[in-house]
Amino acid sequence: MKESEFNNINLDRLRKLFLKYLTVDSNLQDARRKEFNQAIFIAPSDKVLSGHQVFCNTDLDMVLEKFDKAVREFNNERE
Repeated sequence: MKESEFNNINLDRLRKLFLKYLTVDSNLQDARRKEFNQAIFIAPSDKVLSGHQVFCNTDLDMVLEKFDKAVREFNNERE
């Protein structure tokens, strides 16, 4: 496998994880647990509201928090 193909696979996986954290609620209700996740955007599978924000005050910090979670999970998968 070429390095560029490997990088594309990694980028695709990271993108999927990021989208998951942006759009999927975890089954946990305890926000103190690190596995907890609260979606801030409506999932692409919703044909009517796909991509719309869940909260009216969604900000960049909220989005970057989800990105950080995706990167941590991605790095844990690679170890």
